[in-house]
Amino acid sequence: MVRSAAALVAVLILPSFAHGQVPQGTHTVVDDDTLWDLAIRYYDSPWEWRTIFEANRSVVEDPHWIFPEEVLVIPGLPGTATDRPPMETMPETTDEPLADDVPSDLVPFGLRPARPVSEGARTIFYTDEQQERAEALAAENRDYATVSADRVYSAPWLLRQDIEPRSSGRVAGFAEPGERGTTMRMFDQIRIEMPAPARVGANLQLFRITRTIPMVGRVARPVGVATVSVLGDGEVVAQISKVYDRIQAGDLVRALPDYTVQRGEYPEVVTGGSEAMIMGFAGDQVITDIGHIAFLDLGSDDGVAIGDEFILYGEAVTTETHGSLQVVFTTPTTASARVLTMDDDVWKQGVIVRLARKMR
Repeated sequence: MVRSAAALVAVLILPSFAHGQVPQGTHTVVDDDTLWDLAIRYYDSPWEWRTIFEANRSVVEDPHWIFPEEVLVIPGLPGTATDRPPMETMPETTDEPLADDVPSDLVPFGLRPARPVSEGARTIFYTDEQQERAEALAAENRDYATVSADRVYSAPWLLRQDIEPRSSGRVAGFAEPGERGTTMRMFDQIRIEMPAPARVGANLQLFRITRTIPMVGRVARPVGVATVSVLGDGEVVAQISKVYDRIQAGDLVRALPDYTVQRGEYPEVVTGGSEAMIMGFAGDQVITDIGHIAFLDLGSDDGVAIGDEFILYGEAVTTETHGSLQVVFTTPTTASARVLTMDDDVWKQGVIVRLARKMR
């Protein structure tokens, strides 16, 4: 597809500017537009959706919902760039700044007219592993759920495109001579190449890079946990204590993440919580189900903590929810969240959710 000159200019200008300090073009929303699509179109990166949202808070009340005929400001774009015809009528827009004493994440939602739902909209009744289903339903019944250490250690995480995986070693193979096969199992002794010093009793997380999400990053998936038992020259021997997937030679190794969730700590309801976008999923499944892992574009540097819960709100009434996610792991810039509830096939890349319950 040939890009317009204006779109190329937008790509060359970094979008991390304060509102009002850079040239601004406009985009007229048409059917099926999302902030995800617009960020890719104008900035070549879905991570920049907030640039458009922050510049249009007077128009966009909930970033998950943008509607045809809305005219959005595109910071860094010197003029309107669209290769699709605008709607016949365009409402006038205002660019009213927020009050200085109101934090951006506490701006009221407001109400919006709902788009009609077509007749015969399908309803899907999902099936899933019994354990996942029981845990999710238990969490729904008591409005919150703690996160176990095992769930944290087994949670996949997202590496942004410009970040290399941090590892302290690599699985070399079986420690016992004469072992056959390629898959290592519970209680097997394995050799791990580790140039940096380790200590006996240290717990290590074994993981591998499993897939790439285009324009977003790579998925790192834990495959197990091993405990160091013997120190050697440039390597250690460790015993496998947890298995989450097939463990094989070549898997990467790093220190086991800290687990800080305390018994009796639960998330509490918050209002005006921060928005986060789903950047992708740990698996490449066609339909996302309960227990699957989604990646959010907020992390520990943004105040997100393990146990926090995010909600997908309805289009017309902000108290109506279509699904919920629970954070099970964080990096400084992203969070891994498992699907707790869902009305239908609502979980898609580019969906925007809001923090509804916060760990205290």
